[in-house]
Amino acid sequence: MFGIFGRVTISKSRLCSRPLCANDAEVLLLFEYETRLVELRGLNRVRDSNLLELCTNHADTFRPPHAWSCQDVRQTQLTAESDESRYVR
Repeated sequence: MFGIFGRVTISKSRLCSRPLCANDAEVLLLFEYETRLVELRGLNRVRDSNLLELCTNHADTFRPPHAWSCQDVRQTQLTAESDESRYVR
């Protein structure tokens, strides 16, 4: 691809949604407005541009808005996936 800036490289990796962060996204940030719950999950296989994807560093330091609660299900999700793979033949 060529333009006024010369050669443009298109990244195929999923990057963190935080401005100026070039780290790979590894965590999905979901907001459930009715219950005021924020949930941190592992990434989905298919990217959804409506959802925030964060690097591990930003996910680990994330704080929910005032009067909201945050539930981190990343470890639970990993454990469930490893249990499923153990029983699949």
